Amino acid sequence: MMVDGELTITRMDLQSASLLQISPEDHSDVARLAARAFGNHPAGHSAAHGPRAYSIGPTEWLLINYSVDHLRRQLRTGLGRAHVRLTDVSAAFTSFKVEGSAARTVLANDISSSWVAHGSQPGQYVRTQLGQVEVLLHCVGPDAFELHVDRGAAEYLKGWLDARRAEWFLSGASDGDPRH
Repeated sequence: MMVDGELTITRMDLQSASLLQISPEDHSDVARLAARAFGNHPAGHSAAHGPRAYSIGPTEWLLINYSVDHLRRQLRTGLGRAHVRLTDVSAAFTSFKVEGSAARTVLANDISSSWVAHGSQPGQYVRTQLGQVEVLLHCVGPDAFELHVDRGAAEYLKGWLDARRAEWFLSGASDGDPRH
């Protein structure tokens, strides 16, 4: 964990991460089957806490902290001719939490979807690049974000975040106005 005044960067432990892929015969069934597995969520939104479902493609979701056994039971009936693949990818992902009044400013340094860093509300997420690393960036509080990233890129991303934090601190932005 790195703490510097108005910014905390914490590496988180994931309880579980699963990749859900649904390939129905009729693509209009995808939403129904997904809703059965993890409920209805508007596009680009997920719960800020607890189990979360992130759409990463038209028929794929990254599920964080969902019980694989529960999901299998939910999807077992009423599938018709749909093919469902549920894969435990916990070992492939790691997460960071970036929070504090400077979080939005630091994350907006290099982001292909800067509106997320500046204007997102809790529950909104986007799949984007941060420091040239593909991340799933999820706003979980007024100035708090979770970043889900491939474990192989985690050290690079952590170094990038630490460098942005140091630049922010050295720029004098920490003098009370983190929006500098």
